[in-house]
Amino acid sequence: MKAKKIAFFGTPLLARACLIKLTESFDVELVITRPDTAKGRGRKIGISPVKDYAEAQGIEIYQPDRIGKELLLLLKKKKIDLNVVVAFGKILPSNVIDLPPFGSVNLHASMLPKYRGPSPIVASILNGDRKTGVTLQKMEQRMDRGDIILQKGIDIESTDTSHDLLQKIIDISPVFLVEGIRGFIEGEFQLVKQREGDATYCSIIKKSDGLIDWHEESEMIINKIRAYNLWPVAYTYLDGKLLKIFQVRFIDAPDLLSAQPGKIVKTKAEEGIIVQTGKGFVNILELQMENHKKINSRDFINGYRNLESKTLEISPH
Repeated sequence: MKAKKIAFFGTPLLARACLIKLTESFDVELVITRPDTAKGRGRKIGISPVKDYAEAQGIEIYQPDRIGKELLLLLKKKKIDLNVVVAFGKILPSNVIDLPPFGSVNLHASMLPKYRGPSPIVASILNGDRKTGVTLQKMEQRMDRGDIILQKGIDIESTDTSHDLLQKIIDISPVFLVEGIRGFIEGEFQLVKQREGDATYCSIIKKSDGLIDWHEESEMIINKIRAYNLWPVAYTYLDGKLLKIFQVRFIDAPDLLSAQPGKIVKTKAEEGIIVQTGKGFVNILELQMENHKKINSRDFINGYRNLESKTLEISPH
């Protein structure tokens, strides 16, 4: 196959991993990534993982605040054959999607048409799914509704967090993407239309989504903590201070008496912090108090007086 000229759209680590593999098989002429952002207390300017790699490889980089005519001119100038989009973070207009001879393809982290939208990894964990996957789709203007080029399934373990699942997706996506693009360009795959009746959707995650409602049953709370492990991190309040929870597990505690949801009913260094929920108990294993470092439950128990019988709340008041 003659090397095709590709414009790559992407920003985070998943996109970087895919870009690295793409440069081994195709002529990546242009990288489009999000503008640099100021991060942290010192507001230090940070560049995206994709930009970091593209700079090291000497690939031309374009970082638009908005997608407009300038990008169209660049794509035409470079004689781009195909746009490849992986976690770019912006919606592309139809004139960009349709401009190259082969159009545009997108890697989506779910088995479309399930979980169309911006947060499929979180959605699959939040809903307690045991399987998900990745989809390569031929893009169209309507988000995540393009014809399916190729799909690959991924198992989700009951203890997997969003961080774990993201790593599984990073591990398989680069080779999957190259295989899919090759087959698409050479006409080896029969494109499959998505079944609209099977479509489900996920939305942009807000910081407030991480707030734990202890009246929910233990399974829902555990899934929330697993799902928001990367951001915003599930949180509650203890003695008026923010408490982030990073790791938790279900615990069967028939010997414990029921209490009001959120009540810490037992603390034991070797077992962790056991909390009553709306149905059942959860065992907190890793957490972080406001203005402190993330630590395991053993250290937290040893350093926090009179923890047992305190109640975790939904607000600081």
